[in-house]
Amino acid sequence: MARHRALLIGASDYEMRGVPPLPFIPADLARLGSALEDRGFDDVQVLAGREGGKQVSANYVNARVAGFLRRARPGDTLLILLSGHGVHAKGRDYLVPEDIDEDTHPFESGCVAIDWREHLDETLAEHVVFLIDACREGIEQDSMGVASVKQWSRQKISAALRRKVAYVYACSPGQYALFVRPHDSPINPVTGVRLGDSFSIFSRSVSDVIAAHPGTAALPLGRFQDAVQERMTELHRGYRKSGQPQSLRVVTDIPSDGFLFLPSPSGRSGGVREPSAVIREPSTVGRDAGTTAYESAGMGVEAGTPRRAYPQHGARLGRRVFSALTLLGLLGVAAWAAVIYNGDGKGGDAKSNEPGSKTSLTPSSSGARPSSTSSKKDKDSSGPEESSASSILPACTPSAAELTVRSLHNAYGSDDIPTLLLTMKNITGSDCKADFGSTKTVLTLTTVASDDIFWSSADCPKDSGSLLFRAPAHSDVTYTVKWDRKPSAPQCGTPPEEYAGFGTFLAEVTAPGFGKAQTSFVLSKN
Repeated sequence: MARHRALLIGASDYEMRGVPPLPFIPADLARLGSALEDRGFDDVQVLAGREGGKQVSANYVNARVAGFLRRARPGDTLLILLSGHGVHAKGRDYLVPEDIDEDTHPFESGCVAIDWREHLDETLAEHVVFLIDACREGIEQDSMGVASVKQWSRQKISAALRRKVAYVYACSPGQYALFVRPHDSPINPVTGVRLGDSFSIFSRSVSDVIAAHPGTAALPLGRFQDAVQERMTELHRGYRKSGQPQSLRVVTDIPSDGFLFLPSPSGRSGGVREPSAVIREPSTVGRDAGTTAYESAGMGVEAGTPRRAYPQHGARLGRRVFSALTLLGLLGVAAWAAVIYNGDGKGGDAKSNEPGSKTSLTPSSSGARPSSTSSKKDKDSSGPEESSASSILPACTPSAAELTVRSLHNAYGSDDIPTLLLTMKNITGSDCKADFGSTKTVLTLTTVASDDIFWSSADCPKDSGSLLFRAPAHSDVTYTVKWDRKPSAPQCGTPPEEYAGFGTFLAEVTAPGFGKAQTSFVLSKN
């Protein structure tokens, strides 16, 4: 019978100069281990510290991971968490063991390479997911003799393994995995967290999402990713951490609905099964009855909102007929809209029928078609054609807004259109203007297997000027880019006559002062 098993390894008791200890890791792992057991994992091993005061060494970590993979049975789902300090050197990611010595040279030679591809090729497990909470802040890079962590999490794995293995990183390249210290105080009480708690924002978010998820519902990897990102952002803001919230990154070719992060309600790995109606009672985190568990709004109805059980066959058939008729009606409306808006070959003045939504039908760069929608549904929302009104607004700045990017779907079939959503979230009480011009807010697409940019909005923009949108107070505006899978070439050169192949792509958006925001998506054959 297929099982869900977990191996949680933490390196926290560092003694080397320049590598501070991470005393919160044992509690992080204990909390996560308890949450996994409560949610149906068959076997959970928590390794945070060794008997007799021995340190967690590179040999110890390698032996435990290799043995864990070797003992897997056919159909097993394995979860491996690595928490501690980490570095990136010469294109590879490493976990820093507790017994690292400052005279080790090169430094990475004494670390644990996060690369068990030989064992992954041989394991009988159906799926393996690595949670990497190691791109840690507070480590003095200059004293360690390694380059930097700017390229951290550009995991390169074979095409075969990408269909079997998922790497979930606590942050994206150029970011650090932040943590909360005992003396840190939130702006307001944070749900599920007590004053004086110390924890990794990523590991705590994973535990909270798992604990909040109802045991009667499956948790696909894609939904897990969204919920953890939401919780990390909440904790980042609640504790007033500097900069943008760290961006969770997943490297895999496994479709988001093809991998269940938690056991399915039936206890068997497989497709996602819709749960019956359930009303979940509040639970507790860390067995503390005085602390109500975090409940993830990002989990939607899967996080405890009552749902109907499956309808009877006749009802399902009726719904399918109704859906088909509705689809035909929508196609008719789409055809009418195409004639109205594009019949004159211009389309530049086209406006959405929905109040508060503005759409540009002119591609801003080869291979992409953008549109924009404000989440505030009122007539004051601004689009690019209202630049005169937007010009009197202050620009959205990093201290007043957050720039993020996400993929509409985690995976796209061969007939699907990859769609990226660039969002400027205004966290202040006053409106500001966001500039989504192709050279102002630059979107690039890179294959995980290569560091070369495959497509960039700045390569050949149709208009190098500004494209201003109003970001309402305490709300956001989202700019949508649809990619036709073709490459671009700098300075409007001639790109290769090809389409993007199958695999995982890294989407990165940059804007002056905002740094980088990243996400990933998969182009799959099905």
